[in-house]
Amino acid sequence: MTNHEISEKATQIIRHLYGSGAKFRTGQYEAIESVFHHHRTLVVQKTGWGKSLVYFTATKIKRENGEGVTMVVSPLLVLMENQEEAGKKLGLKCEMLSSKTKSRQEDILEQLKHNAIDIVFITPETLFSEKVQQADCPKTIRFWSFFGGL
Repeated sequence: MTNHEISEKATQIIRHLYGSGAKFRTGQYEAIESVFHHHRTLVVQKTGWGKSLVYFTATKIKRENGEGVTMVVSPLLVLMENQEEAGKKLGLKCEMLSSKTKSRQEDILEQLKHNAIDIVFITPETLFSEKVQQADCPKTIRFWSFFGGL
């Protein structure tokens, strides 16, 4: 995709969410474009700036173009639950891997293996657990996002 096509698609997404006059904050679109082009991208902003909008928008565009899963690493379970719900409202298939989802872990890892999830929210301790580290799914994860308290 060209930068113009990325811009048009990202603008469609934000206007779908927030209305026809919606615009990105300074730096949001630039971060989306950077991520889309597989550049390492660090976004450090205050709470409420819209970091989640950056990775939700980038994920939606990348998934529509056949790209892999987004992984969001956060130690904050309540925030992850809220983000999971927000992603679902955007039409993204979201799952959470944490101590709260141990009973579903194998099913979620199987979905990852088959590229059936758009975003997986995961705690650091779960990410580095033996089961996740040995799972047969790394080739599907192409974009990593670290969010919240890290």
